[in-house]
Amino acid sequence: MAANIRMQAERARQPRMAAKVRRILSTLEELYGTPRPGGAESVLDCLIRCILSQNTTDLTSSRAWLSLKGRYRDWPSAAVAPAESIEEAIREGGLARSKSRRIKAILQQLGRRKVKYSLEFLRRKSDEDAFRYLTGMDGVGPKTAAVVLLFALGRDILPVDTHIDRLCRRLGLAGEAATAEDVFEIMKPLVPPGAAHRLHLNMIRFAKERCRKRKPLCGECPLARQCLYVTVRAGA
Repeated sequence: MAANIRMQAERARQPRMAAKVRRILSTLEELYGTPRPGGAESVLDCLIRCILSQNTTDLTSSRAWLSLKGRYRDWPSAAVAPAESIEEAIREGGLARSKSRRIKAILQQLGRRKVKYSLEFLRRKSDEDAFRYLTGMDGVGPKTAAVVLLFALGRDILPVDTHIDRLCRRLGLAGEAATAEDVFEIMKPLVPPGAAHRLHLNMIRFAKERCRKRKPLCGECPLARQCLYVTVRAGA
């Protein structure tokens, strides 16, 4: 009963929240412009890059990626290498032990497929089926799967990382009790069609530069009128 009431309340606020997201999208594009899609990348490369990026900075994950690709000439070579060798290659990226075992498990799983060491078959699947397949792999959560869908498969889906999660809560798009997975589901119907890529990149940039976790620049924020966090701080 309580779950149904919450669901009905969420549906009732969707038009208002969708309009708010459109205003946020417009404001961020005035601030940063419209990001363009990057270069083509294989689905498997994108997935492993995402795993390396977990809980670290862009710089260190990039170094770990270059080190990994420099050590192995291809993914079959990495698949038969000891996990300790992969761990050594990606050590600079942080959490190397757990990440190396995730990468090893994914490569071994793909090595058992008829078309080995490739995830290109996901291009033929629906968003839901591709998402389900990815999250069924060891160490691949909803955020990582959504990033692969957006950047490798070109799907119109908004991944929710720590930066976007923080923005959504501060802007009142999601409640404080919501999990990151809840925020991901809440945002699905709110993002204008075709806008997920540019909204994702601009929100992350804004969160890193202005709406930081600590000492956010609220005094010069172009989203202040949309923000609950500013209101709470002003009343403190």
